[in-house]
Amino acid sequence: MPKQLPNLQTLFYLILSLTLLLSALLITSVDRQNNTQPHSASAHGDDTQGAIDWVSEAEALARRGDFGAALPLYEKAISALVSYPSQQHALRYRYGIVLNALGAKSRPDLYPLARAQFESVLRYLDSGAKLPHSSARVRSALAHTYHRQAASEETATQRKQLLNTAYLLYKSAVEGLLNQGEWHNLAITYFNLGQVCEWQGNLEEAINWLEKAVQLDLQHKLPDLEEDSDYLAALRQQVEPVQQNRETTL
Repeated sequence: MPKQLPNLQTLFYLILSLTLLLSALLITSVDRQNNTQPHSASAHGDDTQGAIDWVSEAEALARRGDFGAALPLYEKAISALVSYPSQQHALRYRYGIVLNALGAKSRPDLYPLARAQFESVLRYLDSGAKLPHSSARVRSALAHTYHRQAASEETATQRKQLLNTAYLLYKSAVEGLLNQGEWHNLAITYFNLGQVCEWQGNLEEAINWLEKAVQLDLQHKLPDLEEDSDYLAALRQQVEPVQQNRETTL
């Protein structure tokens, strides 16, 4: 399966961290409003407190597995932060990660909604705004929605289109991740590029991407070295018999 940024095991960590994130935002938001617009600080503070409450409730529901009830509360929290675009888009990014993880588990219908979150974040970053997550990381996360959806797609034409889109988005993220020194995210992106190429039938390019991933794992002591090395070895084993047959064909 594709590797996620971050991976599926961190789903509940992400849900928990949303509440902590918004709690911190409440303090900074009210402080900013007190300094600039005292008459509206209470209203904006109420909006942010409402977002915190909705995320807290969504967290409790999600931990019980009731995602159908949890997801609309995340949407309400995002809407409540309309006056705080930086905080809103930070929440959108995390919400997109949650949606993508849920899509991979049992809800492929959530992939378009996850994409909408990442695309909104990219538009915000492209406007010159800043977030803790680089645009390259968001592009890789966006690519991941297409990559994962392709894994469950039965129609050959649609699967091909999803993989082509994932490939182009992953490649567009590589330079930015390299320039930002996001080594683990870059290694994961290399891995996913390799897997996309394998699924497309391009084993030689898949091997090239996995070699890059393993090189980064070794250079920066990343935790995925064993997994990436095993996948690289498996890809090479697929190619070697083909090469041997070519050499012995009369």
